[in-house]
Amino acid sequence: MKTKKVLLVMPHMIGGGAERVGAQLMNSFADRGFETEIMLTADRTENVIRSDLDERTVLTLIPEILPSVSVVDNIRFGILLKLYAQIFCNIFELFRLPVPAQFAKASLFVQYHREIALLRKKLLEEPDTAVIAFLQPAVPIVLLAARGLPNRVIFSERGNPQRLMKKRYGRKFIEKYYLRADAAVFQTQDAESVYPEAVAAKGVVIENPLKAGLPAPYHGVREKRVVTFCRISPEKNLSLLIESFALFHQKNPDYSLRIFGDPANEEGEREAARAKKLISDKGLENAVRIMPFRPDVHEEILRDMMYVNSSDSEGLSNAMLESMAIGLPCICTDCPAGGARATICSGENGILVPVGDAGRMCSAMCGIAEDEALRNSLSRNAAGVRDRLSLDAVADRWVELL
Repeated sequence: MKTKKVLLVMPHMIGGGAERVGAQLMNSFADRGFETEIMLTADRTENVIRSDLDERTVLTLIPEILPSVSVVDNIRFGILLKLYAQIFCNIFELFRLPVPAQFAKASLFVQYHREIALLRKKLLEEPDTAVIAFLQPAVPIVLLAARGLPNRVIFSERGNPQRLMKKRYGRKFIEKYYLRADAAVFQTQDAESVYPEAVAAKGVVIENPLKAGLPAPYHGVREKRVVTFCRISPEKNLSLLIESFALFHQKNPDYSLRIFGDPANEEGEREAARAKKLISDKGLENAVRIMPFRPDVHEEILRDMMYVNSSDSEGLSNAMLESMAIGLPCICTDCPAGGARATICSGENGILVPVGDAGRMCSAMCGIAEDEALRNSLSRNAAGVRDRLSLDAVADRWVELL
C-alpha cells in the first residue's frame, strides 16, 4: 500500500532540537506531496512553540481531545499504576534487575492507556498512514498502539539510549515490543550499537538536517566571546562550562561567556539556578551572562571566538551542527551517544574533550584563543558540514524509508 500520509508522534513541541528536526522533516514531506500531521502526547496549546512548523501540517494535541476520566477510572487506574510502578516494577529496579517485558508493558498501559487507545483508533481508520515516533514515551505508545495493524512504523532514537536501557521499559521491553517497528532511525552508529541485535538490524543512521536560513559561514576577525546555546537541562552540564570558563578567564580576563537558552521544565529551572549560583560563587557576574534564547541567535554569535558544548549526553546536537555550519570554531565533549565524535575529527573541524574534564576543556579554549591559524583552520573545515546535511539530502533518506 502506497504511503500518502505521514504522522509524527512525539511528546512535546516546546523548542527542543529533536522537535525542530521533526518539524523540518514534516515541512519537507509536505513539499513532496505527503499529507502530514503531528500528534503531541503531552502538550497543550499554551505550551506549543510552532515557529519551525508551517501551516500545512495538522497539529493535534492529544491531551485536548481525550475524553474526561471518571472518578471510578481515576481510582481504578491510580491503584493499578501504584501496583505496577511502585510494587512490581520497583522491586526489580531496587535490586537493579531488568524489569520483565510484561510488567513494563502493563506499567505503560496503565499510565498511557487513553493515549494508546486514541492512537490505535486513528490508525485503524487510516491504514495507509505511515507513523514516525520521536522521543520517549511516544515510541512505546506508538509501538503498542500499532501492534497487529498494517501501518508502516518507524521509530527514531533522538537521545542517549544507554539511559533508556536503564528505564523500566528498557532492554527487556525493547527486545520484545520494538520488533513491531518496520524501521529504526539512529543519529549515530554508537546509538544503534546499544540496541538488541534484532532491533538494530532494522536500523539506519540518518543525521540531523541543518536548519534552513542559516547565515553564510564567517571566517574573519572574531570577538573575544565564548558562546553556547541550548535548552537548559541537567544533561547539558552548564556547570562544567562555567568551571572551564573560570579557569580560562584567569588567563584571558578580557573574554566573556554568553549562554543563550531557556529551561524546559522544573528540572531545567533548577539547573539554571545552579548555573547562576556557580557564576556568583566564581565572581564571574561581569563576565558570564545567561540570556533567553533568541530566534536570531546565529546572526548574534557569528563573530564570536568559539562555541563550546559541555553536555554529559547528547544525541546529535543541532546547536553544534549549526555552529559548525556558520564557521564557528567548536569544542564539544565526546559524550554518548557519539554525535560529536561522528561529526568532529578532533583538531581538524573542531575539538573533542572528555566528558566532565574542566581542565581539558579550558586547554582547548586557550588553544583556540591563542592560535589564530588553528581557529581559522577549524572555522573553514567546520563549514563543510553544510554539504552533507542539507534538509533535502536528509529528507531523501527518510522518504526511502517511508
